[in-house]
Amino acid sequence: MEVWVGTSGYSYADWVGVFYPNGMRPDRMLAYYVTQFPLVELNFTFYRLPTRRDLDRLADKTPSGFQFLVKLPQTISHDLDLHDLAPFRDSLQGLEERRQLLGVLAQFPQRFHDTVSNRDYVRRLAAELSGQGLAIEFRHVSWAKPETPRWLGELGPHLVSVDVPEIPALFPRGLVQSGDLVYVRLHSRRAASWYESDKERYDYSYSDVEMTEWVEGLRSVANRTSRAWVLFNNCQRGQAAANALRFAQLLRELAPELAVVSPFAEMGPRQRSLFE
Repeated sequence: MEVWVGTSGYSYADWVGVFYPNGMRPDRMLAYYVTQFPLVELNFTFYRLPTRRDLDRLADKTPSGFQFLVKLPQTISHDLDLHDLAPFRDSLQGLEERRQLLGVLAQFPQRFHDTVSNRDYVRRLAAELSGQGLAIEFRHVSWAKPETPRWLGELGPHLVSVDVPEIPALFPRGLVQSGDLVYVRLHSRRAASWYESDKERYDYSYSDVEMTEWVEGLRSVANRTSRAWVLFNNCQRGQAAANALRFAQLLRELAPELAVVSPFAEMGPRQRSLFE
């Protein structure tokens, strides 16, 4: 099983001096990021509809082989409005032509419950994005039932596994899958701040013990899984990058039978990861 490890987003001012070298400009961040990780999950596309030019310009800064996961705009996943779907698909064409589109992510909000109408919406979205590697993250516990993975597996989308606090209303923490691929997003385990702002919600650093739980989880499904994508979304103060690098190291140490995908670019002679 191949394991791809990266972060949700890469362009954060508070990563400078922690993950990125001091003084690094935002327009240089991606070129540095690709020396550390083989993929990235783009989060800015959640807040505004990207254009093909936006994504092509990012791809121009990456080596061949580097992969992008692109998050659907909130108009589609939160407002349940499909008007932006066609231009969103158009924006992906350059990445597809370069073979750098790993998939697209629909992160539904907690208010999106398992209802007849919402299942119909998921079916339509799956049909419209059948060729783009759609993955779906549910936030509400009503989707946490045995038939959900089977149902999604028949439709085609990947079911996202999450690491979240133990809050009864949330889709629970743990490994799930609807096909031969595992997609994990690690957010935070801070229950007290989960319903505060994004800054407080995702301000969390995973311990080795907590990350080892996921290492063992991946090992347990390796015989029926082709690839795993593991993305850290605890993005405050560079914690996601630190945890992602450490997670890749733990995989190599504790699960040498798994193939951890290395970065597709090397650092220049004057560059060095601040976590080394």
